[in-house]
Amino acid sequence: MLAVMLIAAVSCTKYSATVSGNITGLDRSQIVFEKLNLNWLTPVDTVTTNADGDFSYKVALKNNDPAFYYIYRNGVKLAGLVLRNGDKVTVNADTLGHYTVEGSPESSHLKYIDEAFAKAASEMAGILDKAPEDINTQLSRVYINHKRDMLKQVMENPFSITSATTLFQKFNDDLPLFNESTDIFVFRSIYDSLSTVYPNSEFVLALKNEISRREKESELNSKFDELSQQSFPDIRMKDINGKEHSLLDLEGKVIILSFWSIGQDEHKAFNQELAELYSKYHDSGLEVYQVSLDVDKPAWASTVRSQKLPWISVNDGLGINSPAIVSYNLVQVPTMFVIGRDGAIVAKDVYDTAQLEPVIRKVL
Repeated sequence: MLAVMLIAAVSCTKYSATVSGNITGLDRSQIVFEKLNLNWLTPVDTVTTNADGDFSYKVALKNNDPAFYYIYRNGVKLAGLVLRNGDKVTVNADTLGHYTVEGSPESSHLKYIDEAFAKAASEMAGILDKAPEDINTQLSRVYINHKRDMLKQVMENPFSITSATTLFQKFNDDLPLFNESTDIFVFRSIYDSLSTVYPNSEFVLALKNEISRREKESELNSKFDELSQQSFPDIRMKDINGKEHSLLDLEGKVIILSFWSIGQDEHKAFNQELAELYSKYHDSGLEVYQVSLDVDKPAWASTVRSQKLPWISVNDGLGINSPAIVSYNLVQVPTMFVIGRDGAIVAKDVYDTAQLEPVIRKVL
């Protein structure tokens, strides 16, 4: 019986993390550890500090995936943590919710995200209280600035589990942060990254479900059909030298319209294959107009130069907010369109050059 109990105890603590630290101003007081389960918090355990406010707690984790935990006291959030198996995290906080965290880069990132959201929500509440004449303008400014900041955070940290929860931020039920139709691109990008490291995480699976929900609600397929019957929408952007290029200036030629990002290595490898195709058919009237969806324009320009891309490479620095995404109802990157000499879109969502070449030969 004793052996069975010991085995059971070991199995229950196969995955764990240790959280210790100090809460200034507490004397043998209770703090509560709560676990985030998608959209709700569940109390896990109550820990009592010593006379100096010190505490130590071993958190039993369900598996090896990162988990979100928050420390509360009397309804006040003292700290937020992202815990992984084997983590040894140190927290120093006060009773007002100001804290520092060591031993967990993910927790430090969560701290920035949570504080940025709290600041934006507070600014919105202040504007609503004052009710200025330009209230909508002021609210929109706070909303847009916060979204830009969070977009930067998730795109720069695609393998951080905090990126998954950030995409579900909302100020209220009617005001989610990432609710534009083009935001599905962000969800796809982050899911593609996180699914490679945490395929079974409930937060990663939530991204997958959200992508599916948005796809079902959209009418992108019908819009694509309408688009294929029309002359292609124009795009006007600047190249690495600041020269503006219009997509319509290429009308009458066979055009490969390519959308890409320098942040994914497979895009760079594909450019090498595309260069061979371009070299083979350029003299016959083939042009490539390649749109980068990177917000870091210097890094993009450096990549274009280093790869010596021979075609038109442009970027407006707006990332997923680029009007080109809306014009072509873009839902994933990389992707390409083939535009015939008559201006009709004859192929879309092509990525494999083996599929691309037969289309090019047919319309040249």
